[in-house]
Amino acid sequence: MLLQAEIEMINRLYTEGQKLDVAGLNEITVLIDRSETELTEVGWNCWTPNQDGPPHKHNDKSQIFYVTNGVGKIHLGKHVFDAKPGSLAYVPAGLVHQTITTTDERLCYILFNVFLNPQKEGHLTFADHIEKVKQIRKQQALSGKVEVDNEETNFEIRPEKFIEDINSYSKEENAGSPIMLVDETDNRLHLKLVTHSPGAVVNSDNLKNTEQTIFVLNGNASITIENETEEIKPGNILFIPSNLEYQMKVSNDEMMYLCLSALTN
Repeated sequence: MLLQAEIEMINRLYTEGQKLDVAGLNEITVLIDRSETELTEVGWNCWTPNQDGPPHKHNDKSQIFYVTNGVGKIHLGKHVFDAKPGSLAYVPAGLVHQTITTTDERLCYILFNVFLNPQKEGHLTFADHIEKVKQIRKQQALSGKVEVDNEETNFEIRPEKFIEDINSYSKEENAGSPIMLVDETDNRLHLKLVTHSPGAVVNSDNLKNTEQTIFVLNGNASITIENETEEIKPGNILFIPSNLEYQMKVSNDEMMYLCLSALTN
C-alpha cells in the first residue's frame, strides 16, 4: 500500500501513455496507474471495430465509462444502451457488462476504476492486471459467456446507471452548481459534472481522505497545490491525492469537467 507522502499530483493528456493490448480485443492507454494512487485508476479504453467484447464483471472495483468517440452498444446487466460521444455508464462492482462496437470505427471511453479495497484485485499495476486476465477475456469474447471467469459474486449489486449524453444538461439546470452524475456514497465514490464561469477562482472543498480525478471537457485553467501549479486544458486528466487542498483559476472561457471523488478511508 502506498504511503500518502509517496503519492503526487498527476497531469496527463488522455491519449498519451502506456498502451496495453488486451488479446486483440481492445487497447487501454494507462493514464493513472493503480501503483500511483490509493484506490483510483484511469485509462482510455478503445475497442476494435465491429467487435463483440467479452461479457465480464469485477467484484473488487466499480467503473465509470465516459465515451469520447465512436458508437456502439453497452450492456449493463440485463439492459442494453446505445453509446455515443458524451454517453456515460456506471458499472457497479459485480455487474456483468459488455461493450460492442457496431461500425468500422473504434469505440473509446475514459475508464475510471475505483477499487473497493487497497489490494486492488491483487495486481500491482494496470499492466500486471491485463497480463493476468487477457486470455480469460479472449475466452469470454469467443464464447459470449462470463462463466469462464469463475468469480462468484456474493454481495448485493447496486443499480447500474446510463446517461445518453451528459451534454443534455443545460446551463439553466447546472446554474453554476455541480451536477451529481453518479453517487455511490456507501461504496466510496461519486462523479460530478462541474462548470465554472470565465475568470472564476475556485478553492477546493474539504478533501480529507478523498482523492480526486478531473477530466477536462472544455476550457482552460491553472491549479495550484502548495507551491506546485499545473496548467490544464481539454483532454487533460488531473489526479489530486487525498488531503491536499487546491485552488483553480479559470481562464477567459467557461470551464467544464468531470470530477471523480474516491474516499480512501
